[in-house]
Amino acid sequence: MTLCRVAVLAVVVLCAFEVSNACFASGVCGGQPSCGAPPPPPPVCGGGCQQGYQCGSYGCYRTRRARARASNTIAVGDENTAVSAPQHPQLFGSARFNALSRPTVSPNEAFMRCCESRNLPDACMHKCNFNTYTKESLMAMYFRTDACPIQAAAEIQFCAAQGRDHSQCCARNGVANTVAGPKCLTFCDQRPGNVTQLDFSYVSCYDRFEQMKACFWHGANGAY
Repeated sequence: MTLCRVAVLAVVVLCAFEVSNACFASGVCGGQPSCGAPPPPPPVCGGGCQQGYQCGSYGCYRTRRARARASNTIAVGDENTAVSAPQHPQLFGSARFNALSRPTVSPNEAFMRCCESRNLPDACMHKCNFNTYTKESLMAMYFRTDACPIQAAAEIQFCAAQGRDHSQCCARNGVANTVAGPKCLTFCDQRPGNVTQLDFSYVSCYDRFEQMKACFWHGANGAY
């Protein structure tokens, strides 16, 4: 049984609960997958969407005009927690040039703007922040204790990575240092159209979620 990467870490999240250490090594339990029930069906818009919203793939999402009116109420978040970058109060030479060349939009702002452009519903917008996009939030989405549907996880992961390949950074950051080895780097490559068939040997990649996210943050911050 294989699973398309569009589910991102969703199935890996579920497996992390159910698979024993022995299963981590082989990817299966007793020759059969231990988990991997398909995610719930895509959300629908029920009786329609309220004014200022349209029906999208993940439920009702706020239109651009409505988002513009509410832009002052959407918090971008604190840049100093969850994923941090070294501070350089005095930079000289090429280091100073590189710092001046960095994007003026913060990583969290870029993350948020991407999610808005992907028409994610309000329930998912809180995840579009490096401080709140966590393993725990993915878990809550999968088990539907969070209003953001698990189907949107692929879009959120894409936006966190800004649709780029961060494999080299992930390799340096120890993402491949798991039982799955280099297979985990597939989650760092979020280029459009780059689809990989996943199986349960990828389960241990879940343990490197924060290291992946750090690379996404530094990439969005112009660090490489």
